[in-house]
Amino acid sequence: MPKHGNSLVSALLVTCALAGPVVAQPGLTPEQPPAETASAAPPAGAAAPAPQGPPPGSTQATFVSTSSEGWEVLLDRQPACATPCSIYVPPMRFVTLRSRDRVLLDVGYLPQGSVIVRGKPLSNGAYAGGIVGTTFAGMGLATGITLTAVGCATDRERMCTAGLITGGVSAVGLYLSIQLMRSAVPKAEVLPGAPYVSGNTVGLAGSF
Repeated sequence: MPKHGNSLVSALLVTCALAGPVVAQPGLTPEQPPAETASAAPPAGAAAPAPQGPPPGSTQATFVSTSSEGWEVLLDRQPACATPCSIYVPPMRFVTLRSRDRVLLDVGYLPQGSVIVRGKPLSNGAYAGGIVGTTFAGMGLATGITLTAVGCATDRERMCTAGLITGGVSAVGLYLSIQLMRSAVPKAEVLPGAPYVSGNTVGLAGSF
């Protein structure tokens, strides 16, 4: 009996030694959201960013046409708007007007402030009249010079006088015909003023 008792005690000691201390396992923690996701949403009550205004030194320009033919406004050769329109033109941007028949009209760099840019298309009637007047006036001037040279050189007083009159009248006609052609060509005018735009209507307020 003592022998069996000793064996039972030994078995209990061996079992305790093999089991060792009981260690608690750490529990799984919930996955944390990424830092970008947490910072992407703005905090509650934060004000929205204010919209950016025009660049410093910009020009408030209103573009109009003097006729029913419209113009396309180009900034550094890139389309910006079509007349009538009012936009802010940043500084050092080259302004060009382009007509429907692809005629380019250089306006240049605009000054600061508020300006009105008026595009005037080609006046076909006036231009054709200038060409006709220049042709006939040029022929008359050549005839007057010839008559004057021959008449005055040969002491023909009437021929000399007729040459002077013909040449003088033709010279005046040639000058007026050239001025008519110059007034008929397309051109742009930059005028100071305070433009206002309401829908498709552009008003002009300023001195002309």
